[in-house]
Parts: sequence; structure tokens; C-alpha cells
Amino acid sequence: MALSDIVFIKGEGGLGRPLTGEDHISGLVFFIANANLPAGFSTTDRIKQVFSLSQAESLGIAKGGTYTDVMWYHISEYFRMQPDGQLYIGLFDNATIDYSVVKTLQNFADGKIRQIGVFDETTFTTATVGTLQTHATTLETEHKPVQIIYSGNIAGVSDLSTLSDLTTLSSKNVTVVIGEDGSGYGSTLATAKSYSITCLGAILGAVSLAKVHEHIGWVAKFNLTDGTELNVPAFANGTKVKDVATSLLTAIDNKGYLFVRKHIGNAGSFVEDTPTCIVATSDYSTIENNRTIDKAVRGVRAFMLPNLNAPLYVDANGKLSEDTIAFFKNDADRALEQMQVDGELSQYKVLIDPTQNVLSTSKLVVTIKIVPVGVARQIEINIGFTVNI
Repeated sequence: MALSDIVFIKGEGGLGRPLTGEDHISGLVFFIANANLPAGFSTTDRIKQVFSLSQAESLGIAKGGTYTDVMWYHISEYFRMQPDGQLYIGLFDNATIDYSVVKTLQNFADGKIRQIGVFDETTFTTATVGTLQTHATTLETEHKPVQIIYSGNIAGVSDLSTLSDLTTLSSKNVTVVIGEDGSGYGSTLATAKSYSITCLGAILGAVSLAKVHEHIGWVAKFNLTDGTELNVPAFANGTKVKDVATSLLTAIDNKGYLFVRKHIGNAGSFVEDTPTCIVATSDYSTIENNRTIDKAVRGVRAFMLPNLNAPLYVDANGKLSEDTIAFFKNDADRALEQMQVDGELSQYKVLIDPTQNVLSTSKLVVTIKIVPVGVARQIEINIGFTVNI
């Protein structure tokens, strides 16, 4: 028996200190009739920022609520995966679905949102993917880049082999999630609603939890199930993943959809891959590559912006002076150096051509080359017997 004593066990997280940086800041869009808005929302006050599920519940988003149960589910799943997340919730009129609300949400957040989940109970179309990309492109030109994870309704798709090929699109900032819970609360909702629920909240939470370079299918870090929810992975038409032939799973994966699966020998559930809606050979065909380049762009811009309209000195030969090159290069380096220290990129290089004619053009061209972090999507092991080692 141990000696008599009073033992203190120090808790963690009670202060609710926010995460550093802004990579975790996320948004969720839902469409709902104005008459059915929860108590904390109104037609003039459609967006709220929350830091926990309980805060969302205090706004009237209730589990089991006739019009709020699906919202509650995805918000709950988001915070299950990322307990320290920041989430902007936007509830918009479903009388006419207007996907430009992703811009409304991002502008409300002053451009701080890094990933937005869009839940839409109407039928999934590739046209919607293109529309969402149009708005993402606009945000990118306005220096507010964002990744969009789109959940559409595929409940009516009885044959998964008929799904459209998303790799034929040009929507690098949009990912389509068709994974869904097959035995927990998500499955219950899907049965009750008769439309796709998907695992949008869990995926958004995983992306929010991940460093920008990390693949959210990383087995050691991103187990999506708590033993109940997503313990049985399914597709968003109700078909369980375990009942789908490997050849069809491969075909769905090759078409650029995000779904959840099991790995033999591990009790968890994991994202298969992180595709965006563009050809697989594109530099921007994965969520992590887009998040990495977006962070680099945001960081470099933040350091370089004070230099806008700064003087450009040239030497006697009309070339940029060494001091001028060093000045601008140093500011570009600062953001990328920190990303490299944080393991978010492998290598980088900043180049400034001294021969460019800045006196005539008033334009300084800076070239940045980034070597990203790779992902072990396949591990090949050679094994066999031998008579000696």
C-alpha cells in the first residue's frame, strides 16, 4: 500500500488558450429556410464564430432538432477531430442556393478562414464544383485563398461506378467528400433524412488539425473513428465500404473522390486520399499541396507588402544593386524559412534577376521555388527467404 498522501493531478486545456497561427481556422456553410433559423441566428445575422460545440448549442443548434440535427452533427464531428478549432458557421437561405456565400463567409472572417465545408442536401453535380471553384478563384485573387470541401447528395446513386470523373475538371481548390458513417449517428441521420449526410464535419476537423503539409490519411495521426462514429465506413449512398469490390474502390479513388476506409490490422478508420477536382498530375491535385502553397503565398505577401512602392536602386550598369536584391530577398525568405523550420516544406529558394529593367517597368520580379514535403502513399517492401544474411 502506498503512503498516505494528497495527490494532485494537473489538468490541461482548461484555459482554452487558442492555437497559434491561423491554419486551423475553418468555416461551415449550411442552407436552411429563413423561418427555421436557430434562435441565435437571424436573416440579418447569419454568421457566428464558435470555439466549441457547446457554444454552437447555445445558439440553438441542437442535437435532434428538426432543422438543426445535421448541423449539430457536423459541428460536433469537427470539434471531435479538432477540439481547439475556430469555426465560422454560416446559415444561408435555401430558397435559392447561392454558392457565393463562401465569399460572404470568408469576407466576414476578414480572409482568415483556411478551409470551408459546404453542406448541400441537393443533388451533387460537377457544375456545383465548378461554381465553387469560381468563387475560390475570386477569393484567391483577393488574397484570401481557401480550400473548399463540398458535400453534395449522392443518395440516389445506386451504382457508384457511374460517378463522374472529377479529374477532368479544373477545380484545384475544391474537394468532394462522399464518405459517410455506416453505423453510428451519421448513419441514423442519413436514414431519417433520405439524403447524403457524409462525414464533412470530421474531414473538416481533420484538415483543421493537420499541419498544412500533412496528408489527413496519415494512419499514425488521423484515425477518424472514436470507436462508434465512422467505425463502419460507408459511402454517402448508404453502401458500406467493406461491401465494395477493391476494383471499384480503386476506380472511385482514381476519379478524385474523398472517402474513408479501413486498413487490415488496424481498428481505426482513415481517409483514403486527399484529392482536389483536377487532373492527378497537377501540382495542386491534393489538399495538402494547396494548403502549403497558400500558406507560403500568404506569408510571403505579409512580409513583402510593406515594400510595395519602395525604391529600387540600380548600379552604374542599370542592374539592381546588391543591397536592393538582399533587402527584398530577405523579406521573402522570412516566411519560407519559418515554414521550413516547422517542417511544412523541404527546401526553398528565392531568386531575383539583377538584369531586369525596373526603371522602365517599375516592376520587380521575384521567383520562388518550393520543394514540398512528400507523402508515403505507397510503401513497397521486398521480402523473401534466404539461406544467410
